[in-house]
Amino acid sequence: MYAIQMQAGPRGLGMGYEQFIEQFVSICQEHLEAGCAKAFAFVFYDMAHGVVRQALHDASGFRLLHERTGKDFTLFYLHSSAIDAYCQDFNERFMSALGIGDQASPPCMVFFHVHNGSIQDVSIYDIDDQTEDPVLVAAELEQYVGQAKKLMYEQGNLAPLFDVRKLIPGFVSCAEFITKLKGWN
Repeated sequence: MYAIQMQAGPRGLGMGYEQFIEQFVSICQEHLEAGCAKAFAFVFYDMAHGVVRQALHDASGFRLLHERTGKDFTLFYLHSSAIDAYCQDFNERFMSALGIGDQASPPCMVFFHVHNGSIQDVSIYDIDDQTEDPVLVAAELEQYVGQAKKLMYEQGNLAPLFDVRKLIPGFVSCAEFITKLKGWN
């Protein structure tokens, strides 16, 4: 799991925004070649508060997702401890760059494949933010990873990672994704 952070100074685990832009394509390629991942995912959520944040931080959500993703998915999550005008639309910028800005809104998990230099088979799992129990939300996140993994194994590594009704057609090149993110920093 990789944290993408917008904060300055010591970053702890994960990487900063600039580092993410520089390394996204190589991380995906390395993980595919080394067998560390077959697909990838982002978790988009309110980084300042909310039940999804509680689920990830307080209800062992990060640990559960790390265990569940294994060598099947590399999970990127967007984290920011500095909430200001620059960071408020962080999730929306990433979703727009992925080409799903009109189809998704936080909180959600977005699974995708990287193949031949493009981001393909983008699948969106909406997270129930009306649930007030962080343990239930952590279980929901874990369930989504399990569903995507099951479909991937049933249908082959490059099969859609979700029911076709939630699959976003087409693809965005990795270069286009990075270019859109570079235009924001």
